[in-house]
Amino acid sequence: MTATLQRAEVLEPTPSPAAAPAAHGGRTEVWLVVLVVLGGVVRFWGLGASRLNYDESFTAMAGRLPLGSLANFLRSNDSHPPLDYLLRAPLARAGVSELWFRTPSAMLSLGALVLFAWWMRSRGRAGVIATALVAVSAFQVSHGREARMYAELELLGVAAAMMATTWRSRPRRWHVPALAALVLVGLLTHVSMFLLAAGLFLVPGRRTDRDAWWWRGAIVSGVLGWALVWGPTFLVQARGGHSSWIAPTTVSGLATAIGRSVTFEPALAGVAALATIAGGGLIWRRDRSLGWVWVCCFAVPIGVAALAGLFAPVVLDRTFTLMAWAPCLAIAFLLDALLRRHRLLGIVVLGALLAVMVPSTLQTVRARTGPDAPLRQLARVAKPGDIVAVRPASKAPEIAWSLGARGNASTRHVAVPGIPAAFGIRLGTGTPTGRIWLLDWRSFPHPAVTAAGQCAARWSWGHTHIRCIRG
Repeated sequence: MTATLQRAEVLEPTPSPAAAPAAHGGRTEVWLVVLVVLGGVVRFWGLGASRLNYDESFTAMAGRLPLGSLANFLRSNDSHPPLDYLLRAPLARAGVSELWFRTPSAMLSLGALVLFAWWMRSRGRAGVIATALVAVSAFQVSHGREARMYAELELLGVAAAMMATTWRSRPRRWHVPALAALVLVGLLTHVSMFLLAAGLFLVPGRRTDRDAWWWRGAIVSGVLGWALVWGPTFLVQARGGHSSWIAPTTVSGLATAIGRSVTFEPALAGVAALATIAGGGLIWRRDRSLGWVWVCCFAVPIGVAALAGLFAPVVLDRTFTLMAWAPCLAIAFLLDALLRRHRLLGIVVLGALLAVMVPSTLQTVRARTGPDAPLRQLARVAKPGDIVAVRPASKAPEIAWSLGARGNASTRHVAVPGIPAAFGIRLGTGTPTGRIWLLDWRSFPHPAVTAAGQCAARWSWGHTHIRCIRG
């Protein structure tokens, strides 16, 4: 009998202690794959259903300029560096559809989610929750679907934090050129890279070894490369007042800017900001190395932005796009700690958070851009030979793209007599019809408009009107 039992024990050994963690790791990877697929669906769903908004139209029309003129145009009319405009220039010149013009952003945002999920694969339940929050964050999805530079910033921010984590555990030779390139590309994408660069510079801490100095030197190299390529233009842009509408730093404004990376609900932004701080403290306690990266790649840039915002227009949710992953990670650690201590309460809180976030994200996916309805109406009624005008003239990129470049129509800029502060284009090359379709974003029409003869019934959409005038 004893011999039989011994043989049975040999034939059926007891599971090793590593079996449970391995199974748990397998479940984690399955969850991460599911969340990445879900994040991809919400980023691409209905991507081309709406006309480009003003900022996207501005990007598209700037991308159609000759390369030699783009820098001069941005110097006088914008506050952003040129890289995103250059990346989209081939699509802008081809006059592609809204779907294709936004596709690079959706792909880059999805790339950021994939990279974040890969980074979180060894973080267990906290990593899964963090990936879920990034996947369904209305901020990440909204800006990841927009044909602007913010999707690039999502990817660069995750890449920088992941590189810092890897470097702290095992510095590699490739980290130095990769970091220098990342800083340079970031600065040529958005000036907020200066905030992240300040935090990245502190990643080595007090270390004075060769690897630490190479890390710091890589950041300096990236900044110097930007200064050589774009620095003089930036100095002109900084005096242009293009961001003067951004309010100085306040406690509520800073909390809102941080909280919006988690939820767009105004009443919950402050709660999200407080949860981010509490979760950051938990990261520091549970994983000092990850906690230091979180401090350098989130807390330090936010602090620098808050101080700079007292003197310049800085504090805005989009300014923190490079750091938008960090609140999701902090709140995930907070929820994981709650699930460890009070499982039922943790499930309730997690469910409540998703109940707030998911509808906001779905609304973001379904929402149409502001000019979508008026632009579609103009496309229905305007015929070749008509003039299409917009008031104020600052909204010119919207009609120039949607009715001109995007519509593959032959158009040319024309004056709109008697209507000041209006921009107009003539559709087609045929005989002028004498009709002017005026898209008026202002509540009260200009006297010249009301006095002119009407050639069609007025179309209204809220405070926006389209009038047909005999020119």
